[in-house]
Amino acid sequence: AVPLLHACRGLSNGASSGSNASANKLPVSTTTALDEHKAVRNLEKKIEDHLRDQPQDKPDLESQKGEAAPVPMTTQAALRILDPEKSPEKAGSKDIVVRSKTTTGQVLWPATEEDIAILSESKLMYPAPYEVEGSVIIRLVRLSDPVTSPVSRVVRNRQFGIRGNEKWKLLAMGAVSTFFIYSLGFWQLRRMEWKRELIETRRNRLAMPRLKVASSPFPWKDQVDDYVYRVVEARGVFDHAREMWIGPRPGSDDEGGTKAGYQIVTPLRLEDGSSLLVNRGHVPMDKLDQQKRPEPPTWVKIRGVLEVGEIANFVGEYARLKNRPDKGQFLYMVAEDLAENAGARNHRECAQALITAHDVLYEDDFQAGYRRDLPFTMRHKEDYLLFWADEHTHFNYAMQWFGMGSLIMTMTIYKFIEVVKWRY
Repeated sequence: AVPLLHACRGLSNGASSGSNASANKLPVSTTTALDEHKAVRNLEKKIEDHLRDQPQDKPDLESQKGEAAPVPMTTQAALRILDPEKSPEKAGSKDIVVRSKTTTGQVLWPATEEDIAILSESKLMYPAPYEVEGSVIIRLVRLSDPVTSPVSRVVRNRQFGIRGNEKWKLLAMGAVSTFFIYSLGFWQLRRMEWKRELIETRRNRLAMPRLKVASSPFPWKDQVDDYVYRVVEARGVFDHAREMWIGPRPGSDDEGGTKAGYQIVTPLRLEDGSSLLVNRGHVPMDKLDQQKRPEPPTWVKIRGVLEVGEIANFVGEYARLKNRPDKGQFLYMVAEDLAENAGARNHRECAQALITAHDVLYEDDFQAGYRRDLPFTMRHKEDYLLFWADEHTHFNYAMQWFGMGSLIMTMTIYKFIEVVKWRY
């Protein structure tokens, strides 16, 4: 293999890469046109003659990591650039001009010992096209190797990971991304276990016998966690004067449509004078006024599910809007806040839990043999077992995260091996 100098003119759209050295002072012509078949054949014959005249015991020029190693060669004439437009000289000339058939300004010359020594000590540079616009890039090549387009070499050698410690940065970024995505998968598995236990707890407690509450103290006093989601039955009179609105929030009507409105919480006065908070359900905006839904104070029997209130979402408490009991403004159904406006003499018990009603029966209606039409949309017992994301949904999410993490890990390992074995 004969060491040659490969020079190409820096274009507005690209240049080559490799062991590079600027040679802006060389008067290289940029005017090129496709040579006729006859002229190309003459140039090929000149290359063949040049190869035939070289000594047979010369070692090949080997490149290590993109740097050309000097090899002993016979002294040649100083490098000079031939006029590309000049007619071919006789076959004995040692000057070679090979015009690129695909890229403007690509030329090959035979390398001298001085050329090899200079370029072997040059710094490896793999510039972007805009960095070498208007300049000349010179690199050592072997005639036995294919000489690629300068633009394609720039694109090929501009990828991340082949310079310095970039491959370790690539590996670190892939490892961090894989760890983060896998952690999301394990988080979804923990959520799956939590949701499964929650659904099972609700199912078991909803199936337990009803708790009948007639007076204070309540069975769940100071141990609400052991009674939450139990069905409770109580008898009393609603205190409509202390009715509280929670919202606004959307709710569904009898036809399945969505309407804006409020959740209504009303204190229920028991026979002994103690109070119990009752969530009566959702009321649309057009029926919020009590004059449009008159309810006389009479004895009523309610059945509902014991709850501590709404579970806060992932937004931190410091970032959430707060309930303002002093102004009668409630955004969340929290028993402790609602008890502030309940006027209950058993304030501590009232603030521990509330009942979400799923059945309300007025005793007057029972005696008359009919049920009055109420504007409240109440929650059913079966709704406590329904979730937008149940345990199966969390499992699917976990598998998606694990799949994405495995894909990123595979791509990272593949790319790392590729850049480690990269040859310029």
